Amino acid sequence: MGDVDPVVLSAAESRTALESAIIPTATAGAPRQDRPVAILVAGPPGSGKTTLGNLLHCVLGVRGGAVRIASDLYKATHRHYGALLDENVRTAGTAVRPDTRRWQAAVEDHVRTHRLDTVVETAFADPDEARAQAQAYRAAGHRLEVVAVACAPSLSQLGVLERYLGDGEGAGRWVSWANHDECTRRLARTLDVLEKEHLVDRITVVRRGLEPLYGNELVDGAWARPPGAARAVEIEHARWWDAVETASFRRSLADAGRALVRAETRLPSDQVLAVARDAERCAALAEPVRRTAQPIAVPPGVDYHRLSAGEHEWTFHNLVVPDLGPIVPQERPVVVYVMGAPGAGKTQATTMVRRALRERHPVWISGGMFKAAHPDYLRLLREHPRTTSARIRADYKAWQARAEALVRDRRADAVIEIAPGSVAEFTAGAAAWRRAGYRVELLVLDVRAADSRQGTALRYAEATRGGTRPGRFTTAAGHDRCLAAVLDCVQAVEDQHLVEHISVIRRDGTAIFRNMLGPGGRWTGPAGAALAVRAGQTRPYSEQEALRFLAGQRELRTGLPQHRREIDAITRLAWPLLPTALQPGQLVLAPPAALPARRSYDPVISLSLAS
Repeated sequence: MGDVDPVVLSAAESRTALESAIIPTATAGAPRQDRPVAILVAGPPGSGKTTLGNLLHCVLGVRGGAVRIASDLYKATHRHYGALLDENVRTAGTAVRPDTRRWQAAVEDHVRTHRLDTVVETAFADPDEARAQAQAYRAAGHRLEVVAVACAPSLSQLGVLERYLGDGEGAGRWVSWANHDECTRRLARTLDVLEKEHLVDRITVVRRGLEPLYGNELVDGAWARPPGAARAVEIEHARWWDAVETASFRRSLADAGRALVRAETRLPSDQVLAVARDAERCAALAEPVRRTAQPIAVPPGVDYHRLSAGEHEWTFHNLVVPDLGPIVPQERPVVVYVMGAPGAGKTQATTMVRRALRERHPVWISGGMFKAAHPDYLRLLREHPRTTSARIRADYKAWQARAEALVRDRRADAVIEIAPGSVAEFTAGAAAWRRAGYRVELLVLDVRAADSRQGTALRYAEATRGGTRPGRFTTAAGHDRCLAAVLDCVQAVEDQHLVEHISVIRRDGTAIFRNMLGPGGRWTGPAGAALAVRAGQTRPYSEQEALRFLAGQRELRTGLPQHRREIDAITRLAWPLLPTALQPGQLVLAPPAALPARRSYDPVISLSLAS
C-alpha cells in the first residue's frame, strides 16, 4: 500500500534497538563456522515460510546453532508497532517496514562478518535485491542454498488470513493484497535470475506441505540439471487440485470463517470487514484450480471428484480425443448402438460389430474409455469400486457427449456401447445422430439378469486377481436400473421408430429377432423386439448353460468371499430357470412325525437345505 506514511525511528533509537535487543537475541549461541551455511527460505506471505524456516533452523542447529532472520521477527521491537496495529491493522506492517528492513540487513551483515550459520526468510519479490543478497553471502564465504515454497495464490492468501486470526506466532499480522500478489508473481522471476546466474550453490522448490518439487545443485561450477526452478513454481501456481486438496481447502476456509465470527467480539468492525474480504478472495483465487463440489448418496454427502473447468477441458483435448483414433468421414455414415445391462457382454458384441465394419474404420465409443481418462478413476476403483462411475459421471458423460458430437461433425461411422441410465438419455442421443443424417442401428443383448449380474462380478474378480489392479463392480441397484432401462429403450424404439434397424441377440451371438424400417417409415415385420427381450429374461437354462453358470458361481465364491451374500443373491435369481437336477439345493420340508419334540416347547417344523 504505497500511500502509507512510514513511521521511522531516529537513527539513535534504531541503533539502540538493534544493538541491545535484536542482534544479541538473534545470534545467541551461534558459533563461528569455518564453512558457514546460509539458507534463504523464499515464498510469498502465507506460503508457510515460517514453518519451513523453523524446521530448517533446527536442522542447521545441529552444527552448533544458527541465526534465524526475518523482518517480521523485529516488528514487535518497534515501539510504535502496537499502536499502529490498534489504529489500522492493514497498514501497520507497511508503516514500520523501513526500520524492520534496515534491522534485517544489519543482522545479515553481522552474520556474514562473523561467519555464522543462518536461516533467512525472504519473499524474493525483487530480483535485484536477491542478486545483491546472494552475492554478499558468496563474498563472505558462505555456502548459499535456497528453498522456495511454491503454492497456489489461494492457499497463501488463506495462510495470511489464518495467521491473522490465529492465537499463536504472527497472530494479528496482516498483509495487503498488493504485497501478497506482487511477491507471488515475482518469486519465479527471482529464482530464474539466481539459477541462471549461478548465484547459489543449491536450489530446491517444495510445496507448502514440504513435498519436494524440484532440486538442482552446482557441481564444479555447473548445474547438475538444466535450470527449472522458475518453471516448477509456475506449474505449482497453476496446478489443478485433486479431490483431497479441494476438500482440505474447503474445510480450512470454513474454519477461518468460524474464527472470523469469534473475532468479531475482539476486533474493530473495519478490521473484521477487511479479513472477511480476504476469505472471499481466497475462494475466488481457488476457482480456476479447485474441484467442484457434488452431492453423493453416502456419508459425508459431498465429494470433490468433479474436475475444474480447466482440467476438464485439457483432459478432453489431450486424452479423450487422441483415444478416439482416426476419424474417417463416410458418404453415408452409420452409427450402431450395442445395448445391454452391465455385465451382459457388450464389449464382445462391439468387437464383432467393429470387425464387420472394419473397412469403414468406425470410431469406438464406450463409457469405460472416458472413465479411464479421469485422473481419479484408478484411485476410486481401489477405494470405492461400487460407486466409482457415479462419482465421476458428470465429467465422463460430458466427454462422451462431446466425442459423439465430434464424430458426427466429421461424419465418421461409430459403434457405441451403452448401458442406458434412462430412456430420455438414449432417445436424445439417437435423435441427434438421425438429425445429422446417420443411419442408426440398435443391437440389443438378450441376457438373463443372473447372467449379467454374474458378468459384473466375474469382471471384478478377474481385474483384481492378484491384488495388483483395481476393478469396477457394479452395484445390484445400478445393474437393475440399467436392465429396466434397456427394456424401456427397446419399447420406445419400436413405438417411435427411432432406428432403421433393430436386432436382438443372445450372449453367444445367436440372433433371435430382427426388424427394420421400410421406405414408408414403418417396420417391415411385426414389432416384437421388446417381447423378445422380456422373454429372454425368463428363458430356462439349457444343461450346458446351467453348468457354465454354476461353474462361474463356484469361481466367485472362492475368489470373492467378501461378496458371498451378493453371489448367493445371483444364484437365487437363476435358481427357478435352472434344470431341476442342477438346482443347487432345494428347500425340503421334513415330515413332522420324524421330528423329536422338546419339553416345554411346541413341536418345531424344520427346513433342511439339501445338498
